[in-house]
Amino acid sequence: MDESTSFVLQELLGDELASDPTTVRGLTNHLPMALVAKQRLGASGDELRRFATAYSQRLAPLAAAKEHLDHVTWKTAVGNRGAATELRDYFAHYVANNGVDAALRAHLPALVPGVGGAGFHGVIRLAYAIEASSPIQIAAGLAYFASVARPLTVLAPTEGTTSDPGEHFAEMSTSLVWSTPQRARLIEEEMRFVAGREGFGEIVGSLVVDEESEEKLAACALQILASTDDFTALHGVTGLAALSVVRPWLEDQELVDRYAFQALTAAYLSIGAPPVWSSDRLDEFVGSTLAKPLEVRAVAGNSDDEHVAKLAYTAIGGFERTGDPLYLSVAARATAPSLSPNS
Repeated sequence: MDESTSFVLQELLGDELASDPTTVRGLTNHLPMALVAKQRLGASGDELRRFATAYSQRLAPLAAAKEHLDHVTWKTAVGNRGAATELRDYFAHYVANNGVDAALRAHLPALVPGVGGAGFHGVIRLAYAIEASSPIQIAAGLAYFASVARPLTVLAPTEGTTSDPGEHFAEMSTSLVWSTPQRARLIEEEMRFVAGREGFGEIVGSLVVDEESEEKLAACALQILASTDDFTALHGVTGLAALSVVRPWLEDQELVDRYAFQALTAAYLSIGAPPVWSSDRLDEFVGSTLAKPLEVRAVAGNSDDEHVAKLAYTAIGGFERTGDPLYLSVAARATAPSLSPNS
């Protein structure tokens, strides 16, 4: 991107820091994520300013901190949305004094168990801040991730049966046990409903994690989205992509994969475990949604829908990394009808 749009992006990201990480409706504040996505998709500086102005109507001011957190007490605030300001202050000081690398390495291990928090938005905001190379936004991203990183449930110590997560999702789709999900206002609430049900822990523990698990899980998330065009499934794709961005600062990759599978499973079951298309049906979908990356970039970069911009940004990155045209197909479909947000 040219220097002018980079300057506008950093300016707008700086302005956003005066806002709460949730909107006036109690939903995730998508402004910093959308700005990064749109800028990377090729949006002009004028478009970034236009979008920020329009989105500002949803923003709430960041409240003043009521207490001080330190390197010991910060963990008591993990999963506490009410401690967003205190966590913001703590991480801002930590990053300023110790640097981004040290901050990520010191804190991410405690946050990964809550990767599905706020419908994956905690880790997504952090990943976008890392990609924007903004230390103060990384501090804000760590703070928001920490405030929503309440684990879905403990990992059950069960013996794995297969290393192919696709087999697990296929089996789940044939069970009527999960076919009638409990609805709620937020994605995270729906995920917690299924995570608390009998049998969930055994499903999550049945995956044999290996060196290909990250790639396999990303492929499953993409196939679920392609098959369902579901809003929660969209967050499975963007959430796992964001998790990949923060992985370099985490040592226990097996544990990361287990929590990634747990969160993706909860998201999938929360929408009723719908069938995932066969390889032939996926190929047919790709053939019917031919799109060029530049066309997707142009539409998504100027979209009023923050989720369209985020998905297109993630999908184009996935396509460039893997060559899988399914990424382009889901992005092309998303640039037409808008999805109804509930996150």
